[in-house]
Amino acid sequence: MILYLLTSLALLLCVASMAAAARSCPVAKRLFQAAWVVALALLVANAAVAQALPFGNMRHVLCFFPLVLLPAAMWVRRRTGHDLTPHFAAAAAFALVGALCMPLQAAWRQMPALQSPWFAPHVTSYVVAYGLMAVAAVPAWRALCGKTEQLPVADALVRLALPFMTFGLWSGALWADAAWGRYWAWDIKETWALLTWLIYLAYLHLPATPAWRTGRSALILLGFLGVLITFFVVNLLPATGSLHTYSL
Repeated sequence: MILYLLTSLALLLCVASMAAAARSCPVAKRLFQAAWVVALALLVANAAVAQALPFGNMRHVLCFFPLVLLPAAMWVRRRTGHDLTPHFAAAAAFALVGALCMPLQAAWRQMPALQSPWFAPHVTSYVVAYGLMAVAAVPAWRALCGKTEQLPVADALVRLALPFMTFGLWSGALWADAAWGRYWAWDIKETWALLTWLIYLAYLHLPATPAWRTGRSALILLGFLGVLITFFVVNLLPATGSLHTYSL
């Protein structure tokens, strides 16, 4: 199937970008850009098969990650001077591996609740936020291990990601009110999304002083754990009873 071929090609290009970056080869950026082009073709192909915006199941969303990670990598390079191409390529590769492990679901169609103008901006904002938080966890871990010069990089990523996460939370509430007649239901995914947002918000309120470096790094990692639970655990365990569980 063309969908699996495009996913595999994008994955190979991301891995090749990581390998080139490890050898300080300038072609790494070009390879990641090529992966972005293939991911764009994959988005179009998924949309053609689904006959709708392809954001409604886990495989669709995982395929979308590479499209937001390349622009984020370019922003971080211009803002901080740090080239995190291998980190972003690794995050994209991880998402694409997950996509290859998901069933095709060629018969998937949007349910009525997904047919909303909030659908695309809500999903896009969370994909951007989660992708950035995934990458931020790497320099945060390094800072926790003693490389304190990495913390400003993690900080820049978190500050870029949090507005997207905030918009995702806000737009989700408006969408819920339109679809189900209430802004908030304390659904397990809503609860974890709020908890994760609060962790990152708490991080921004910690003093940016040497005494708090360890605490700030640890809080970024704790927030990323919240991201993993919100995105993967809740979505992949139908027993949670969440209204937001993806159909796999």
